[in-house]
Amino acid sequence: MKDSAGAWAHPHLDQLGSHQAIIQMVKGFKMEFLAAFGNPDATRAAEQKITTLTRSGTCADYITKFRTLAMELDWNNAALQGQFACSLHWEVSCQIATRKHCPRTLLELQNAALVIDNALQEEHASHPPKDNKSSRPSNPARGTSTGQSSTGSKKLSNNPNFVLEEERNRCCAAGACIKCGKMGHKFAECHMGWKATPIKEKGKAKESAKIGKDSKYQLGKE
Repeated sequence: MKDSAGAWAHPHLDQLGSHQAIIQMVKGFKMEFLAAFGNPDATRAAEQKITTLTRSGTCADYITKFRTLAMELDWNNAALQGQFACSLHWEVSCQIATRKHCPRTLLELQNAALVIDNALQEEHASHPPKDNKSSRPSNPARGTSTGQSSTGSKKLSNNPNFVLEEERNRCCAAGACIKCGKMGHKFAECHMGWKATPIKEKGKAKESAKIGKDSKYQLGKE
């Protein structure tokens, strides 16, 4: 033990068990020490919890849990903002990043995330996905199903701000920026812009179009 904690503890430890001791029992010594200096393991436990904290419910619940853990840490504002941004929904992160004035404090970031998330939830609730089961054939062709799924993936990939959740989680675990994928800074300090997931389907589409064109040419010759 060092410094003030050691100066407080050693006199009590030297007299522990003696009739002159102010603190007679080991249990009492532990309680008095924690009351004076806190639990030395609490900070490490809070760091582990906050780095593994993910959003499993509403945005408000996530903010409450994050604030509770942040109170036990001495992290600076940028570190807290970067860690908080790791578990935000990608749509929320995109809208925050495209704002004219980006949040400069953790409180501003949390307030902005809450407002945007509530708006997205209301929008999704007012436009529920349509149930097309009744209009679908009993045995749909494989080509139809594949076309629908590929169209949906293209819409997401064509979004310039779309970053796969796996990619954002990988960057967060590596300590890189989830916005641009670079090291040395966090999401709140990034000025590079979003690194969108590259689209790999363009080459396949061109190749398919060429094959189709060649097939028509061969049929014409015959």
